[in-house]
Amino acid sequence: MFRHAAGLLLLLGSRALAQSAPLSFEAADLKPNKSVDVRMMVDFQPGGRLSARNVPLKILIALAWRVRPDSVTAGPNWLASDRYDVVAKAAQTTPPDDLRRMLQTLLAERFKLSLHVDRKPMPAYALLLAKSGAKLDPSTPGLLTEQRCRPGDPIPGQKQVICEHMSMTLFADTLQELAPRDLDAPVINQTDLAGAFAFKLTWSPAARPPSADTPEPVAGPTLSEALENQLGLKLENRKLPLPVLVIDRIERVPVEN
Repeated sequence: MFRHAAGLLLLLGSRALAQSAPLSFEAADLKPNKSVDVRMMVDFQPGGRLSARNVPLKILIALAWRVRPDSVTAGPNWLASDRYDVVAKAAQTTPPDDLRRMLQTLLAERFKLSLHVDRKPMPAYALLLAKSGAKLDPSTPGLLTEQRCRPGDPIPGQKQVICEHMSMTLFADTLQELAPRDLDAPVINQTDLAGAFAFKLTWSPAARPPSADTPEPVAGPTLSEALENQLGLKLENRKLPLPVLVIDRIERVPVEN
C-alpha cells in the first residue's frame, strides 16, 4: 500500500549510501554560523547553485533526502541547534534532485554522516478517490523534466497550478510543497490510479495569521473542496508507516573546506 512513497525514499537513500561514484559539487563552502539570528534561508538557485544561510544541520539533512525534519531521528540534540552556511556550485544544467544528492555527499564528507532508512507510523494524509470518481484527463507519459505542476493564472487570494504528465504518486509526493499552508504532513497516494494525467487545480490557501499587511481573504474553495470538486479526489488524516532517516553516525565539527 505504501510501496511508492517508501520506494522513492529508499531509492534516494540507497543512491547516497551505496553508489560507487557519488555525485559531488564542483565547489562547496560549508562553515558554522555563530550569529544569534533566528532567520534561515535555503534556495536551489538557477545555474546549479545551492545557497543556505543559518540552517540547522537537521534541516540540511531533511533537505538533502527530501523529507520532513521530524523524519530525521536518533541524532544528537545539537542537530537542531547548531547552524551552518552552505554555498555550493554544480554544472549549470544540474537538476534539483541531483543537487540534493550532491548535498548528501557533502554532508557525508564534511560531517562523516551515515544513516539508514526505516519506517515509523506517523501522521499523514491519504490521497483517495472521492465518491464521484476521478475527474482527470489522461495524459501521454512525459520525460521526467516534463512531469510537473507549474503556476497557473494569477488570481488574487487564490492559487492555481497546472499539472502535466503527472502520475498520482508524483502528485501526492509534491502536494505538500504546492500547498504548505494547507497541509502539515506528507501525502501518500492510495488512489490505485495508474498512468499519467493532465489537470488544473485552483484553491484558496489557508489564511495566514492576520496582520496590518494581510489583505482580506478572497472567497474560494479550500484545498479539500477543490480536490473533490475539480479532480474527484479527497484527503483523509491517517497514521501511516512512513520512511524515516535514522542517524547512525555524525560528527559535530565539520571537516575544513
